[in-house]
Amino acid sequence: MAEQSSAAKHRARQTLINLVLALGATVAIALILVMIVPRDDSNLIKPVDYKPIAASVKASAGIEVFAPNKLPDGWWVNSARWAAAPADGVQYWHIGFVGPKNQYVGVDQAFKSNATWIANRITGFEQKIVSADGIGGGWGLATYQGSTDKTKGQKIWLFLHFATQEAVLIQGTGKDSEFTQFANMLGFTI
Repeated sequence: MAEQSSAAKHRARQTLINLVLALGATVAIALILVMIVPRDDSNLIKPVDYKPIAASVKASAGIEVFAPNKLPDGWWVNSARWAAAPADGVQYWHIGFVGPKNQYVGVDQAFKSNATWIANRITGFEQKIVSADGIGGGWGLATYQGSTDKTKGQKIWLFLHFATQEAVLIQGTGKDSEFTQFANMLGFTI
């Protein structure tokens, strides 16, 4: 009986050793596969040709939307869209710009905006500066800084035309100088 007990212990030990070896071999094979599989490190977000989209909006809606002829060096457009019939009823044009250091500046141009549309855009932001008609032509400017964990590091510049209720938001993670550059491209003198 002692022989059977010794043999059973040896088989149990050998089973454990085989299990550990099999597990080690599996992990080694998985690591080798991870190391040899090529990965695409290129940018998966492709630049958008925004000029035909803007021309289409002008042709179909008869509205002139912001579409700069030339972008600052290193900048490219990652999104451009026209919201003709959104749920809130405010038509708007959105165009997003990505800079050379991966900073983002988005421009939303709303037509016949209302207080609800603006409030939805500035939720999570704290107002910093207000300049009523400070930039001329019936336009006012208010600036906002992100105040929640989700909006930290972001800002919004809200240009509002008091007579037409047209609103232009410049938003994102760019520097103030970059926001100023885009505001100037829009025709605002900052």
